[in-house]
Amino acid sequence: MDQSNPTPEPRKNRSNTVLLVLVVLLLISNVVLLYLWSQKSDQAQTTQTQLTQVSSEKENVTKLLEDMLVQYDTLSTDNEQLRTEIEAQKEKIKGLMDQVQRGKTDLFKVRKEAETLRKIMQGYVVTIDSLNQVNQALQAENVATKQQLGEVTGQKQALEAQSAEQQALIAKGSVLSTTTISAGALFLRNSGKQVETERASKAEMIKCCFTLGENRTTMPGNKTLYMRIIGPDGSVLPATESDNRFKYEGVEGEFSAKREVNYQNQPVDVCMFWTATGKLNGGQYIVQIYEAGTSVGKATFDLK
Repeated sequence: MDQSNPTPEPRKNRSNTVLLVLVVLLLISNVVLLYLWSQKSDQAQTTQTQLTQVSSEKENVTKLLEDMLVQYDTLSTDNEQLRTEIEAQKEKIKGLMDQVQRGKTDLFKVRKEAETLRKIMQGYVVTIDSLNQVNQALQAENVATKQQLGEVTGQKQALEAQSAEQQALIAKGSVLSTTTISAGALFLRNSGKQVETERASKAEMIKCCFTLGENRTTMPGNKTLYMRIIGPDGSVLPATESDNRFKYEGVEGEFSAKREVNYQNQPVDVCMFWTATGKLNGGQYIVQIYEAGTSVGKATFDLK
């Protein structure tokens, strides 16, 4: 009978299904692998493109910095402050170049800083140009000033020479002089009367009287008169005051006595006295009167 040998139809169908599933899974895995490989290839290509762009940008930025450094080197100025600032900017550029070469900086940031340095450099160019124009104007003005100064100096020297001559004439004309002068020794009586003497042993004082003549050129007012008495031994008889030095005829020496006289350009009679502190020697005595460092009179007398 036919029922004794049945065919295995369900088992065959199951095998076909498993095979179909495996084929589908294989196709899906291939599609996934193909997609992943495509993505990775795109990423590699993108990375390569980025590296190329970075390398190109690095070269561009480096070239920009190099060109700018050359431009900074062309800046020349005598202004010390500007020179210092320019050197500082050049050091910044060198620092940026070093960072770019080592790849330790943001190229976009470096490019922005380079543009800032370029603007600063353009400002230096304008400033240096302005300074050069000012210097040229000053040099031209200096030449003109020197010419004018030479003319003024010549005029000044001529005026100074003329003024010196006038001053010399005025100084000469303003010197006081004596119209009469006499000197001698005195001794005092018990009554206080002054008596002239020619004997050295009796002399206690020396007196010099004179008349200052009229002089309209000199300035009126108080005049300081100095009297120098030179003894027979050539020494100056000392004044009683400790500070007894004055300048006369270009030198400094001692005076024996001094006196203030109010002079109003009119003749005035004056007497000056010197008191001895010891015994006087016999011989000739010279009496000199000075005012404003110039001799105005001289007299001599002898003691026996």
